[in-house]
Amino acid sequence: MISWIALNMVEGLKPVHRAALIREFGTAKNVFRQTEMDLSSLPEIKPDIAGRVVRFDMNLAQKEIDTANDQSIRLVSIEDEDYPHLLRAIPDPPLVLYFRGEFKVNDIPVALVGSRKATPYGLNVTGSLARDLGKAGVTIVSGLARGVDARAHEGALEAGTRTIAVLGSGLNTIYPAEHKFLADRISRQGAVISEFPLGTPPNRDNFPVRNRIISGLSYLVVVVEASDKSGSLITARMASEQGRDVMAVPGSIFNELSRGCHALIKDGAGLVRTWEDVIAELPETISLALNSRVETTEESLSEMEKSIVALLSFEQPRHVDQIASNSGVPFQELMGALVNLELKNYITQIPGKNFLRTK
Repeated sequence: MISWIALNMVEGLKPVHRAALIREFGTAKNVFRQTEMDLSSLPEIKPDIAGRVVRFDMNLAQKEIDTANDQSIRLVSIEDEDYPHLLRAIPDPPLVLYFRGEFKVNDIPVALVGSRKATPYGLNVTGSLARDLGKAGVTIVSGLARGVDARAHEGALEAGTRTIAVLGSGLNTIYPAEHKFLADRISRQGAVISEFPLGTPPNRDNFPVRNRIISGLSYLVVVVEASDKSGSLITARMASEQGRDVMAVPGSIFNELSRGCHALIKDGAGLVRTWEDVIAELPETISLALNSRVETTEESLSEMEKSIVALLSFEQPRHVDQIASNSGVPFQELMGALVNLELKNYITQIPGKNFLRTK
């Protein structure tokens, strides 16, 4: 393990460099047995990088392992049996994963990604997809960012199912900081992972590197909302390069955050309307197994609840006062009905006592 940790810690070594070294020399231990000239003979490895590898202090790697143990952070190398099999198959897999939580060999991972500045519609769609896919047996993968990513994790947690968060920083440097509690919840119901050494700050350049892990862990990637220059489009491109399917959720033609999704659909990405669309794109044996386990029974609604749901929109939030006025239901009864409908996942509340329909 120490050689894998060490190679992962060499400053300036990018995934493409590590992949080239492992292709040539087989293991991290073999890499450190080479001379500077041997390493720099590879087209991808410049002399300065070769020098950093040869001169790396193994004591730093041992200290990293000790610190991880002290912080209850687990380590898995690419040669370990419990390393995620889908991720191992990409061209430049991470050599080491730091994680809190648990990997499961029977996970069926699907990535849900999108804008950090998601609209109420985008958050509504994300939460609904994450809950329904989770209930069907899918593990939701995302990046713990604000907006769509966080809502994807929350939707899975609400469904009581597994979710995996991939960080663009060291595992002991949660970003954004306000998601520390969310990361703790995810680690108890899935896993929080990173390839970056402990203490690595959330530098901007880390996130495109991180995105290849989100797609690499997953059978397919679903983009919910994305502008023309969204990082989610980088994830979608990497998924295609890795041989993974890409799907996208359509939105309003007037919404800038729909442009990226519409471009993906125009270029051949699968169109997502419901969670069943996503399940249908998984490998056939998995799709059939998931469909067979889905319970189709819905909780019944009272006539009053049905009338309230009918007043709500999937896209345009309705304030509780407007719902009360339009429904004619006494306010106390209305509040009780709204709570019940939220528990049944027919509606969702957003800040300011506004509500959206989800079913």
